[in-house]
Amino acid sequence: MEGDGQSTAAATATKNKRKKKKNGGGCSAGASRPRAVVPFDQVPGGISDALRERLAALGATAPSYVAEKVLEMSDAHRDQARLLFSCKGEAALQRCPLTACFTEQETRFVWEEDDKHVEPGEETAGLLVTALDRGGRSYNLVCRYLTCNFSYRFITGWKKLVEDNGLSKGTRVELWEFRSPQLPNRFLQGAGRSERVPVRKESSHPDGSLGLVVLHYDDERGDGDPEHGSEEHDGGEAPPAVQETETTELQKSEEAAAPEEKLLAGGGAEPTMTGEEMVARYGLRMFLAAVGLIMLKRCHSETQSSKKREP
Repeated sequence: MEGDGQSTAAATATKNKRKKKKNGGGCSAGASRPRAVVPFDQVPGGISDALRERLAALGATAPSYVAEKVLEMSDAHRDQARLLFSCKGEAALQRCPLTACFTEQETRFVWEEDDKHVEPGEETAGLLVTALDRGGRSYNLVCRYLTCNFSYRFITGWKKLVEDNGLSKGTRVELWEFRSPQLPNRFLQGAGRSERVPVRKESSHPDGSLGLVVLHYDDERGDGDPEHGSEEHDGGEAPPAVQETETTELQKSEEAAAPEEKLLAGGGAEPTMTGEEMVARYGLRMFLAAVGLIMLKRCHSETQSSKKREP
C-alpha cells in the first residue's frame, strides 16, 4: 500500500524488529503467548514424520509459536475461504504477533492494495506464505492487511487446507512460523486470468522466506486442560490468545446472510470485485438472483419498520 498506510506499516515492522532483537528474537514473545506453550517437538498430538521430513527438506528453521485462534463460522465456511485476525488501531496492530513476523519488505507486500489490472508476468498483491499442515501437505496462502476491516487475512489456499483437515467452527488452530531459503513469497500473474506462478523475491531475512505450520485441535483450550497443563508460562500469566475483535451487529448480519447476498458483499470474492467481474465468475443468472433477493429483503425490512412506527 502506497502512502501513509505503508509508511505506518513499515515503521511498525521496524519497531517490532527492534523489540525482537532486544528480547532474543522470534515472533512468539512471552507477552503474546497463551499459557503453557510447549516446544514444537512436544505439541499435543505430536509431529508427523511427513511434516518433519518436509521441514528438513526445506532446510527450515525450527518452528516457533506465533498465535492461535478458535475458528469462527466465517473462517471455516466454504463461501468465505479465509482466515482473519483482527487488529483495529495502531496499538492493536503493534501488539499483534503476526506484525512482528514480517520483514520490512514483506510488510510492503502485505499492505499492498488489491490488484486492479495485472498483466501476465507482473506481481500480484499480497505476501505468498507457504503453510504446512500436520500431514506435511503444502498450501499457498496469500496474506494481506485489509484497511477496510483492520485485519490480517489469509486467502487462496486456506479453503483447501480447511477441507483437507476437516476444520469447522470451534476448531482451534495454532500458527507456528519458520523460515526457508527455498520457499516462494510472491505470485506472478500467469497467462490465464486464474493462473498465478509462485516466485521467490528478496525478503531481507537471512533465513529466507516466511512459512507457517498450521496445527489444529478439535477441542477449545480451557484453564486446567490436562492436555496442555495449567501452569503459567515464563513465571507470569499471559494474556488471551489472538482472537477477532468484538462482533458488531453488522458483522453478525453479514455472517447470517444468504449466499447470494454474500456474493455481492464480497464474502465469496475479492472485496473490490465489480459487478461485471461477478457476472463473469458466477454467471448472469446468479448475479441477477442475488440483486433481486437483496432488493426484496430491503423492501420487506422498510415495510416492517414503517409498520412499527405507525401509532
